[in-house]
Amino acid sequence: MEITTLLTLLVHLSAITLTTQDLVTLHVSPEVTAECGAQVHLTCHVSPVDGLSIKQLVWSQNKPLCSVDSEGKLTINNNNTTRGFHCEYKVGQLSLIFQKVQPLDIGQYMCKLRSNWGVKHGSTDVKLQECNATATGDMTSDRLSCTFSHVYPDGDVHWFHNTRRLSGESVVHNTTKHVEDSGYLTIRSHLELKGLEAPFYCCLKSTKSGRYIAGTLVGNRQLSKVPPPLENHTDVFRSDCVHYVASPPPAIRLTANA
Repeated sequence: MEITTLLTLLVHLSAITLTTQDLVTLHVSPEVTAECGAQVHLTCHVSPVDGLSIKQLVWSQNKPLCSVDSEGKLTINNNNTTRGFHCEYKVGQLSLIFQKVQPLDIGQYMCKLRSNWGVKHGSTDVKLQECNATATGDMTSDRLSCTFSHVYPDGDVHWFHNTRRLSGESVVHNTTKHVEDSGYLTIRSHLELKGLEAPFYCCLKSTKSGRYIAGTLVGNRQLSKVPPPLENHTDVFRSDCVHYVASPPPAIRLTANA
């Protein structure tokens, strides 16, 4: 008899727990695919508020980023200075805000609620669109150099002489890639001169979309036929690189006799 009464009580308590948990709804922002450098606003909203006592409300990614306690006190754990986020709280809603989203910020974020009505959690993903990199170029007596900054997700460097892409085993072409603290790539490429005169174009082709996302003219200012380098006019040279893709010219081999 006592066992039957105990089992009945446990079932009744479980039913009450399930009922109260079902009363709480956690509304989390849907998946976000943001432009590079754009603001991203993630919200976690609890409803209903009446009768609910929040013990803790947390945004986390592997570890807590910001949280609210039972007294409504907001704590932000922004120990990594490369992550530019802040949090805001108003009754029943905790917001995680990235001022300028960067590759370091992509991934899954979880919002977790602990309350007098149980535990609830929800998650969302932050993704990043392809970024248009910036390009600069330089030329010495024996080699050409170009640098692409702010690259995401990745790219391959192609060199052109006038309107012809350089290729072949005889091309001494060295490219290095470095991941910055922000998650962006910096890509540097060097090309040794072997008998060809400027101008040269250095173009970056995205490994994601297959399109050229940046380019720069690398030339010798002393050659009268070559216009002065315009490294800051990235859009102009990106258009030239796109033209190469639309109507790809034959590649030439860069040799000492060229």
